[in-house]
Amino acid sequence: MEDKKSIKASFDRLPAEEQEQLLNELLQAQELKGDLLETAGQDVANTRKRKPCPHCRSEKVYKRGKQKGVQMYQCRECTKWYSETTGTPLWDIKLKHKWQAYLRCMQQGMAIKKIAKELNISIQTSFDWRHKILSSLAELSPEKLQGIVECDELELPVNNKGCRSLDREPRKRPSDFKRNEPYDGASTVQVVTVVERGGGKYLKAVEAKGLSTEQIRQALKGKLAEGTTLITDKHPSYKALTKQNPSLKHKTVRSTDHVNPKDKTVHLQHVNSTHGQLRKFLSPFNGVSSKYLQNYLNWFAYADQLANTKTLLKQWLITILLSPNAYALFRLFKENAVNIRT
Repeated sequence: MEDKKSIKASFDRLPAEEQEQLLNELLQAQELKGDLLETAGQDVANTRKRKPCPHCRSEKVYKRGKQKGVQMYQCRECTKWYSETTGTPLWDIKLKHKWQAYLRCMQQGMAIKKIAKELNISIQTSFDWRHKILSSLAELSPEKLQGIVECDELELPVNNKGCRSLDREPRKRPSDFKRNEPYDGASTVQVVTVVERGGGKYLKAVEAKGLSTEQIRQALKGKLAEGTTLITDKHPSYKALTKQNPSLKHKTVRSTDHVNPKDKTVHLQHVNSTHGQLRKFLSPFNGVSSKYLQNYLNWFAYADQLANTKTLLKQWLITILLSPNAYALFRLFKENAVNIRT
């Protein structure tokens, strides 16, 4: 039996293209075993003795054996049975062993169809898995942003990708977009972006041609701590918002300026940089439907949190296993989604 040294020597003799191909084949073979999911599940089990009841939130529960390797529970309050994966994106999934490989493909920015081909699953399954995973991120946005906070909006055209009953002329290319094209409803989506100088990010999609004070208030509801210094451009809606919230300190910079000439600490460079990163993040997906955009914004913010994490895929799986409301959020999402014709 060859040792590691001789295997490595044989590998080094291969041409670069064959080395890359072999590495990809070995990585996929290892991922398809799904071992990392079991490890992540064990880590979650070690942090809590029992999973609280997803039906009534009671912690008075007891273990009732295992089914197909998954821990089962029964609640003493509502008497309902449930499993370790009930309510999570992994609930009622038959190909759990492929999720590790699926997450790797997601992390590489692969489109839904490309992942389906890579893992030999249907396009509809690939679509559903992506949005089940992204539904687990909905509750991970920062509870409060504080200190010095920059806020601005990024305008994107409304994207009706997948819709088969448009009430306007279809666009053949992104450059066909006209901001004031005549049709019922808003033609743009405003991504309200809040960046804390300490690193926290919060992004909220609002379908509107221009943001009103009420829309900004709803987008930022409960997200700014008392005493926060809010830096924005001179949009009148932000001024009206801070008048309604006297605890907020408001500083402005003209949108045409990079820095307030009277105070060099007043700028929007962090939020403008975030907008550039977001455009780059969305680019590989060849247009994201506006009705799914919030899921992708949550993904962008979460991926930024994990930028320096060494055990990235494992952390994704732990997040999925700790999200008891993800499946319910996915069901709500599916009410507005469309089935993909393959």
